[in-house]
Amino acid sequence: MLESPVYTCNSCGGGTGDLAVLSLDGLALFNIGFSRDQFNGVWDKEGKWLSNNYSQSQFKIAMNSAYRLNRHIQFAVSLPFVFNNSNIPGLKQNGSGIGDLAIGGRFEIFHEFQPKKEGKKLKLDKTLPYLAITFGLTLPTGSSEENAENDVDITGKGFYSTTLGISVTKTILRNKLQILGDLSWQHSFEKKYSSYFGEPITYEYRKQAGEKFNYSLTANYIINSFHSFSLTASGFFQNNYKTNGTEIDNSNERSSALVLAYTYYPWVPFRITTSVKTGLPGDGMGMNAQGSTTFNINFTYYIPSVK
Repeated sequence: MLESPVYTCNSCGGGTGDLAVLSLDGLALFNIGFSRDQFNGVWDKEGKWLSNNYSQSQFKIAMNSAYRLNRHIQFAVSLPFVFNNSNIPGLKQNGSGIGDLAIGGRFEIFHEFQPKKEGKKLKLDKTLPYLAITFGLTLPTGSSEENAENDVDITGKGFYSTTLGISVTKTILRNKLQILGDLSWQHSFEKKYSSYFGEPITYEYRKQAGEKFNYSLTANYIINSFHSFSLTASGFFQNNYKTNGTEIDNSNERSSALVLAYTYYPWVPFRITTSVKTGLPGDGMGMNAQGSTTFNINFTYYIPSVK
């Protein structure tokens, strides 16, 4: 007889940090997330950590949803609303607006504990991990430095970008401990500016971000049907920027962070996830990037597949 598989909310890949991902028995989900980023410093081009002298923060409200098309394909969409705040003297202190729209999907090659035939019997495959190819497109629906009047008015990147990656989940202890890994490559398309911070440009100015690689490794521990914890190490590194087709020396970026998350399941289709993400301030821990501490809470409702 085939064992009945138990799909926990985190058994679908992506972990608690990737909330718009469906397990195999899920048809759709709807999620609203609230986050606050407190920027506490930057790494310069030499990798030296410089603490902020002024307060800068960003608050986001993000709407996310996902839909499973079939056993192997699911899609997701995310749209944030961004609020920026800064107390730098002489500059505008508050700004807000819609952020960049992100559309993504997954092609799931394997699922953990999927049925397999052995002779005339159906058994669960306990060897294969969850494995998926991930892909996405980000649209510049937010305000960038092209049309924003001040730094606090910037809510998006201003250019199109695509992502391609791989997501793996392997259960170590059934319904208790999982290890999740995600790796992705992001390609940004060149942006041609007609203005800069609202001022018309009379010369040619084209800018392109370097190739970016994101990574994360998560350990997820399920206490029981109501509670789980996860710890994630994540980061990115990005190649040099280009202006007018010429690479800018020493403009590459990198940073790393740790994320501690707790998820509470009041009932089967609903979960609440809170997390704290902190950069690793200190010399050599980043380059040409901002460091911050992020507090996040997400509310997610799942619609199960109809059998």
